[in-house]
Amino acid sequence: MNKNTLLWCILSIVLVAYLVVATCYSTYRAETDLCSKVDIVVNDPGKLRFVTAEDINLEIGNDDNCFLSKPISEINTHELETRLNAIDKIESANCVIYNNSVLRVEVTPLIPVARIFEGKKSYYINKDGKKMVANSRYQVDVPIISGHFSKGYDATSMLKVLTYIQADSTWNALVSGIRVANNHDIIISPMIRGHVINFGDTSLIDNKFKRIKTFYKEVMPVKGWNYYDTISVKWQGQVVATRRDKRQAVVHLTQADSADNEFVPIGLSDGVNVPSSTTQNQSQSTDSPKSKKESDADKKEEPQEKGLKKNDTKKDKNKSTDEKNIKKNN
Repeated sequence: MNKNTLLWCILSIVLVAYLVVATCYSTYRAETDLCSKVDIVVNDPGKLRFVTAEDINLEIGNDDNCFLSKPISEINTHELETRLNAIDKIESANCVIYNNSVLRVEVTPLIPVARIFEGKKSYYINKDGKKMVANSRYQVDVPIISGHFSKGYDATSMLKVLTYIQADSTWNALVSGIRVANNHDIIISPMIRGHVINFGDTSLIDNKFKRIKTFYKEVMPVKGWNYYDTISVKWQGQVVATRRDKRQAVVHLTQADSADNEFVPIGLSDGVNVPSSTTQNQSQSTDSPKSKKESDADKKEEPQEKGLKKNDTKKDKNKSTDEKNIKKNN
């Protein structure tokens, strides 16, 4: 056996012995040492105050400092973490016991990404879909989502869109609210008042937001921010905008027996103008009830009326001639 091999054997034996002694000592300390302190840390950079250190102290059952009289071996940190993570106001919890017998409980309050209004219910959700019942005690400035959700289409279906909005500083500042229509179309309300965005479903999210941004840069400055009331990107490769001013074209029909004119409004859709002259010609051609046979009959009646008028004039002439002859004889 060479010197190197002997050296490695000695070091291995020493290391194993150290591990055995350290384990036994730790076990002994855990059985005999009592918890010296409970250190609760709430990581709340947004100062939401969903939970406080006092709330956590009550939740873990240390309201009367009972942990200070417990041996470390009797404190189950895994059980404490599970209990805290089950609370709707907590995003995550971590419990650990240090060598100085200090129990450290570190908690992060729920980080909401949206507030949901579902019928009469109102709650917040985080990035994982965890729900927290809304309370008047705290108000959070997050996008609002309203609509009627079901088991097959619940509020967590919106997480992909919400995650994208939060990751983009521009859209995170622009989006103020989201509504889910009955057909599950996502309707986005931007901070720029005057229009809404029909986003369709949750597919092609990046592509849809790029189309909206292009429309904002190239069309809105020209048309004006109040010219359209709806911008739709639900169809692939398209941006369909609907005008706010949906004026109706008024069509004058031919006069009937009444002295008043009849007006028929023709509605405009999707911002498409219908020229009034075109609609007037169409209405005159479609709204005239005369058929071809009736028009032919009218043509036949005209010469008959002319013939009757000629006979009447002849009779009047003969009558006047007879009256003149009577006067002469007298």
